[in-house]
Amino acid sequence: MTTTSSVSSNTQGINDALKSGSASASELQENFLKMLVTQMNNQDPLNPMDNSQLTSQLAQISTVSSMQTMNATLSQLLAQVSASRAMDSAALIGHTVMVPGKQVSVEGGVPGKIGVDLPSTAESVTVDVLDKDGNVVRTIDMKGQTAGVHDIPWDGKNNAGAAVADGDYTFKVTATANGASVQAVALVYGKVQSISGDSTGVLVNLGDGQTANVDDVRRIL
Repeated sequence: MTTTSSVSSNTQGINDALKSGSASASELQENFLKMLVTQMNNQDPLNPMDNSQLTSQLAQISTVSSMQTMNATLSQLLAQVSASRAMDSAALIGHTVMVPGKQVSVEGGVPGKIGVDLPSTAESVTVDVLDKDGNVVRTIDMKGQTAGVHDIPWDGKNNAGAAVADGDYTFKVTATANGASVQAVALVYGKVQSISGDSTGVLVNLGDGQTANVDDVRRIL
């Protein structure tokens, strides 16, 4: 009278679903109830079914159901937090911010503002400004600097003291402490045009296709 194969099939199905996480909480509960009813209807009176396995599976199903509910709740909370952050970040529109970057433009002989973020005190900080061909046009010795954000004092002139041509330049920062390299972060200023978002979070759009994560903003003017 027993249908062991049917019971085994249902049990294996639930175990597989628990391992793979492919089934929803409602599907797991439905399969579990089917298995329970099948076992109760077909159990051998002289050899009653072992309830310990069913109890264990029920506990697993309850845990999966709770986790799926919690995940859904967390997803909703994260979406709300993201939307709230985007709204808060909208206040940055029109403001000038300092974000990671290595490009600086010179217009009318006046260079854009640049800076550096030092994670720790550096005994030596050197900035090289390069033209579009990669040639160093100016080397700035900032000497020792404490940890934190610092402006880089470039006046738009080359090493000979002459004004560089208008155009786009790049710069790199080299910092050391006790003979070891300090991972300095080059910074640029830009005016926030709009706010957007992607999988990485809320972004500030600085124009000309330049974007930065709002968490990377070092300074707001």
